[in-house]
Amino acid sequence: MQKKSTYRLLVQSEDKSRNILEIALYGLFAISAAASIWQFAQQTSSFPLHRVERATELRAETQMPS
Repeated sequence: MQKKSTYRLLVQSEDKSRNILEIALYGLFAISAAASIWQFAQQTSSFPLHRVERATELRAETQMPS
């Protein structure tokens, strides 16, 4: 007797509501992933590059001998 896995039994079943639920869940996962990426992309930088450049210039000025 061949042992059937749980996944194989689920795939072979003809449960239409399960298929609709899977489609809805996959859609929600995709939307939530897109929303989190969008939120991260819209986030402002807390350490602007011009401050780093200015700090490097000030450090270089203080280290140069007169």
